[in-house]
Amino acid sequence: MKLSALLSRIAVAVLLALASSARAGTLTINNGPSFQPGSSFTDNDITAILRHDPPGVMGDVVRLFGNSMVAPADEVPRILLGGNFSANAGDLFSVIYDFTVNLNSPTPITLTLGAQTIVAGVQQTFNTLITLAPGLQHYQGQISGPLFSLATSGLWKGYLFFNFSAPAGGAENPDPGNLIVRLRAVDYRLASIPEPSSLVFLGMGSTALAVFALRRRRLA
Repeated sequence: MKLSALLSRIAVAVLLALASSARAGTLTINNGPSFQPGSSFTDNDITAILRHDPPGVMGDVVRLFGNSMVAPADEVPRILLGGNFSANAGDLFSVIYDFTVNLNSPTPITLTLGAQTIVAGVQQTFNTLITLAPGLQHYQGQISGPLFSLATSGLWKGYLFFNFSAPAGGAENPDPGNLIVRLRAVDYRLASIPEPSSLVFLGMGSTALAVFALRRRRLA
């Protein structure tokens, strides 16, 4: 088989593999963001947007962003949002967060940040507990949710719970003050993860093209 024909077949295989890996599921926003109780959130401009295939992501991202002052209440102040999802095999649901807080209190509080999805009829909850220290602090990280092995769809929910009780489970914070939260981004992301075969094909294609280019230079 001629080298040019072989390279053509490899190139087609690479394109097919990349096209397969580029297929990602979808998210919608049906509810929220809602703030409960509403009296705990003042100077509040937190909102959510849906982004399709933003830079560096093959999939959908629901971004929660904005600023608010959060005050303690008899019930845990919380931000809720949710919608529908449709995932393909190989999609990963995750939460990526980047925010600052200014806590006017000598005692830390806690924030539970995460999401829920339904996988094969079973509720999957993935979250993290963050201790918010007094003063101005910056927090960022990622929470990995389910990696879908089969195509599925259902409901998803995202949440932030602000607990003004002492982190160790003691008495209520004696001086809770007010918490100013600035959400640069809390991203609820459903994105495709390239399969290993796609990466192998890509490596084969790149190597073959490099060999072909080198051969042409030598013949020139």
